[in-house]
Formats: sequence, C-alpha cells, structure tokens
Amino acid sequence: MKNLSRLFVLFLVVLFVAIGAGNALGAGKYPEKPITMVIHASAGGGSDIFGRTMSSAIDKDKLLPQPIVVENKPGGSGGIAFAYVAGKKKDPYYLVTAVTSFLTTPLMGLTPVGLKDFTPIANFAFDEYMLIVNPKSKYQSVKDVVADAKANPKKITVGGTQLGSSDSICAYLIEKAAGVQFNYIVFSGGGEVNAALLGGHIDMAVANPGEALELYKAGKVRVLGVYAEKRLAGAPDVPTLKEQGINAIYVQNRGLCAPADIPADARKVLEEAFFKYTKTETFKKYCKDNMLSEAWMDGAAFGKFLEEWNAKYAVILKDMGLIKKK
Repeated sequence: MKNLSRLFVLFLVVLFVAIGAGNALGAGKYPEKPITMVIHASAGGGSDIFGRTMSSAIDKDKLLPQPIVVENKPGGSGGIAFAYVAGKKKDPYYLVTAVTSFLTTPLMGLTPVGLKDFTPIANFAFDEYMLIVNPKSKYQSVKDVVADAKANPKKITVGGTQLGSSDSICAYLIEKAAGVQFNYIVFSGGGEVNAALLGGHIDMAVANPGEALELYKAGKVRVLGVYAEKRLAGAPDVPTLKEQGINAIYVQNRGLCAPADIPADARKVLEEAFFKYTKTETFKKYCKDNMLSEAWMDGAAFGKFLEEWNAKYAVILKDMGLIKKK
C-alpha cells in the first residue's frame, strides 16, 4: 500500500511538472511587453515622423498585442542609437530606424558597429531626393547649373547636412555625372538648410521630399529635378535629373532593424505585423503626405538590399574621401 501511495505521489509530481513546463512553453508568445523603437535622429525629423506614425497605427489597429514605444537617441550621425541597439544582442524588444546613415556612419568609422550586429526586419518606403533653388535663382534647370559649374568650378554653393549624409552624396552624384565641382556647405539640419536657401545665402540645396514639399507647394522654392527613375506623383511637372542628361539616381530607404541573433519567431511576428501596417490607410496617407514611394521588403529582402548598398556606399564614400585609408 505504501508503495502504491509513493507511486501516486510521484505520478502527481511528474504531472505537475509536465503541466508547468507546458504552461511555460505556451506562455512565451512574443511580444509579452512593449517594444522600444529607437529613433536615430531628433524629434520632428523624417525618421521621427516615420516611427511615431507607425507606433500610433500599430496601437490603434492592434497589429501587435503590445505597444511600440518610441525613444529618440540622436547624435554621432546616428552612431549613438546604432551602438545602443547593437548592444542588445538577441533581445527582440528593441528596434532601430535604418536609413542611409545606418550604412554610411559605420563605413566612415564613426561607430564600431556594423551590419553584422543587426537583424534586418523590414523596409517600408523610399525617399526620392530633390535639387531645389530659391524662386529668384537664375537657374531654371539642371543644365543651367552644370553649365555654370563648368565655367566656375567650386563657386556654386550647395547646402546640406553632414558629409556622408544623403544630401552630400546627392550633390556628389551630380558632380561625378557631370564632371563638375560644387562648394558643399554643411548645416546641422534640414531646417537650417532651407532657411539659408530662402535667405539667399546658398545657391542650391538637396532636400528630402518631406522637407521640401510644403515649400514647393507654397512657391517658396523651385525644384530643378528629382533623383528618381521617374517623375514623382506629387510633383508631375518636375523632370528627373536623368531626363536632363544627368545620370544621378538616389533613394533613401526607410526601414527597421533589430539586434543580431533575435529569435526567428519574433522576427516573423514583427514582419507580419509590419506588412499589415503597410496595408493600412494610415501608412498610405503617410507616404502620400511625405511624397514617399512605397517599398515593402521583408527581412530577407531588406538584408540583401542593405548588403548591396553597403558595397555601393563604400565606393562612393571612398571617392568622396570620407573613408580613412588604413
């Protein structure tokens, strides 16, 4: 009888352990707590608008069982945010915005982390940049700019953000394609660039469509051309640079990455939720309002895109003299 009692007790212990293990396995559905999206730039900029629009929509439409909390960590050309998230290896509760600087900042040696330290999650859209001038400018087309630049090397001033940024790369692409040289002037942000252009302190500026759109609509700037394969839906009267004989095409991606080695199931959950987000009216309106082109890529496709452009930027930045020789 005692043996039977002991066997029964042992059976109950095994049963409780099995039930407990089952509950532990079943309870681990991701995400179980809020996810932090780290924005690599200051509040109010393009990446901040991108992140906060997404965060709000995901919460509103219940695309994830937990909210996405936005946290800004500007500085170091994005290097502070990139290093912070890279330091959360294997943790699927952190994301970071990934645009051009996500690749160029490591290439220029401004942060010790790089692609290997992240898990690509998804890309959402492309920004197609513009070359803009003051409405009073003598330049009516890109051909006018090129002709003047050839006659007066390094005299035409072009405003933009730090060297190695999308702005400086776009200016360089015209220089290379046309065989000219500009005088590139660095400003701390797009707002300062636009103020300098409106005040007549610089000749031209390279602008993200989201930054220049309202100025263009208000007639405060003239858009000479767009760095795109085809004309933008929001500015159908503006020709591409390619149409004007300058083979300079450039897009800035807008994506998200997580730290390296996060669980595969967590990556899948994020991909599926973000894909659903791209089908919402909020996302459609966001792209239209900011003159962006929809460009969905899942993690695998985005990873290949990042590797391809990492190689391209390495060549461009080296030609620009921005990668230090070892």
